[in-house]
Amino acid sequence: MTRKFAAARKSANAIALFDALQAAVPLHLVEVPATKYPTAPANLQELRKGITTMTELFTSDERADAKKTSRDDVEHEFMSVLTTMSNRGFAFSDLPNLFAFEQDRNQHLDTVTRYTRAANANTEALSAKVSEWFSDITAVLSVAKVVGADVMAEAAAAPNKTMAALGIDLHVREKLNASAQAGVPVMAAGRGLMVLKDANIEALSLDLGEVELAAAMALYSYFPDAIEGASMQEAGLRFGSVVLGANADGVVVYREAVQSNASGLLPHTALVAADGKALAALQSKIDVRLGGVDHAFTGTVENGGMTVEERRLRDFGKSAVTTY
Repeated sequence: MTRKFAAARKSANAIALFDALQAAVPLHLVEVPATKYPTAPANLQELRKGITTMTELFTSDERADAKKTSRDDVEHEFMSVLTTMSNRGFAFSDLPNLFAFEQDRNQHLDTVTRYTRAANANTEALSAKVSEWFSDITAVLSVAKVVGADVMAEAAAAPNKTMAALGIDLHVREKLNASAQAGVPVMAAGRGLMVLKDANIEALSLDLGEVELAAAMALYSYFPDAIEGASMQEAGLRFGSVVLGANADGVVVYREAVQSNASGLLPHTALVAADGKALAALQSKIDVRLGGVDHAFTGTVENGGMTVEERRLRDFGKSAVTTY
């Protein structure tokens, strides 16, 4: 599957991670069915109004109280209603157009509903697989903070994930107490190291921003194609401390922020969109939203007044938008 996109950062590691993910988890899309909302008859509103009027005449309180349900009574009432509508100028000759339109409309809406359900289910299923895959990668980063560069370098040189995990585990057991050991994802880090090794990525050269970017590329790649008559629901991706959100505009990374009387996630940076212009527009939306909220992202020295350019310079340096 190929879908062109622009990314906020140029990163060989992110591209290599994205390629490795696609080899492990096929990012397929649900095909958009060929369907189109039918053209309505020019007098659609008049025809529908006439149908409503006939229904009201058939179900009037007076007729209900009469309780005339014999075949002759029903036929008489039926002819009476039709005669009334004919005298009012109702266009009975145009009813076939209304019937055809309603049939085509219902078929279109049914097709749209079935597609959106299938597409959203596919997105959720892929997000679960992608999150699990990236969890092993973020485990490498988190474990590296615990055991240090030398231990990780030695583990990365191991021939397989089991030996890599064992090397990390031995160090963890020596340096940490039992309570602290339980929180170290040793096996996940071992798997992640082998993934990085196969992708020709040096574990110690990888940073969280590159992992976020690779995940954003993935999420953008399997976000459902649009279909006429419906908006696709937003998609999310969570693993480790990473939270991504996607819609038709592109993919955004969210970060924890403290506000006046609360804390929670706020959109932080636009990572991937269809092209550079779309990426800039998405970043602008984020900036407008943040500009109206008194906030400070946790774990950083920034405040709520940072501009788009300042945030991007801080996070991505001077690298320009990159199109893939």
